[in-house]
Amino acid sequence: MKKITFTMIAIASFLQAKNLVIYESPTCGCCDLWAQYMQKNGYEVKTIKTNDFLQIKQNLGIKEEYQSCHTGVIDGYAIEGHVPQSAVAWLLENKPKGVIGISAPNMPQGSPGMEQGHYEKYPVILMKKDGSYELYDFFIGDKAISSF
Repeated sequence: MKKITFTMIAIASFLQAKNLVIYESPTCGCCDLWAQYMQKNGYEVKTIKTNDFLQIKQNLGIKEEYQSCHTGVIDGYAIEGHVPQSAVAWLLENKPKGVIGISAPNMPQGSPGMEQGHYEKYPVILMKKDGSYELYDFFIGDKAISSF
């Protein structure tokens, strides 16, 4: 009985884990900083350093204007760039229809992993299957400017 209970707990823990795979260039330092930020916020992170990261973006349907320096994949969603963990958590909780993922396009100064003294206001967008996007919110650092 104890073995069955332990097995059930282990399976439940695995299913509830927030497993994030990050594809990045072998030479990118800010990507590693974002991975550390996500780990500190409770995500299990596996980093894959590859020179084919642009092909991965294309395979996931991430348009060029939505791209950043690294791509995460979690629960079937693409997480493009330095997206704050609160936005990732919202995506995973709400699972909006027609959405392939969420992006902080380019490399916004002050976003998680890009903290270098200057903090700019930047958009985080929902990338849609049809190639369009919807604004999720604007952020400064990892704080949303609007509240839901």
